[in-house]
Amino acid sequence: MEDILLVGYGGHAKSVADCIERQEKYRIIGYTDLKEHDSKYRYLGTDEALKDCYGHGVKNAAVGIGYMGKDELRMKLYQKLKSMGFTLPTIADPSAVIAETARIGEGTFIGKGAVVNAEADIGKMVIVNTMALIEHECMIGDYAHIAVAAVLCGQVEVGSSAFVGANATVIQCRKIAPHQIVPAGVTIR
Repeated sequence: MEDILLVGYGGHAKSVADCIERQEKYRIIGYTDLKEHDSKYRYLGTDEALKDCYGHGVKNAAVGIGYMGKDELRMKLYQKLKSMGFTLPTIADPSAVIAETARIGEGTFIGKGAVVNAEADIGKMVIVNTMALIEHECMIGDYAHIAVAAVLCGQVEVGSSAFVGANATVIQCRKIAPHQIVPAGVTIR
């Protein structure tokens, strides 16, 4: 098992950590954040500790910061980690169903029970949350977030840093612009 560290700790990080443990590919050595939180994982310090971790042989990192208005922060963390040499693996819960022909970018998180169907193309640092459905040939831009139980029918395009809310449905062949927010529970026809 390879070591991995969490960058940022909060609600989303807890989901990421749980999926990492369920994957059984990585061992979480701890987390960095602006402050220490009540956690079963060791607090390693602020992001200033990242260089030391990398120097001590930890080459994998997972960003634990969720989306809600923090796409710029997620982007900066990704760039910082990559410039230091870290690898940001895809974290996919074992209960997720991912088609062999789907393409998943680095640092992407795919939660419990999510489905990513044939020839879907998901960018880097995307969040595909619990029970989300990404149908065939969808294209999801970098840093986008597909929230809990959202449904993207076939050939939907979601722009970079866009957000599709919980239980929202986007009918086939529609386009969601970069940075656009689709509210929870709505249907885009």
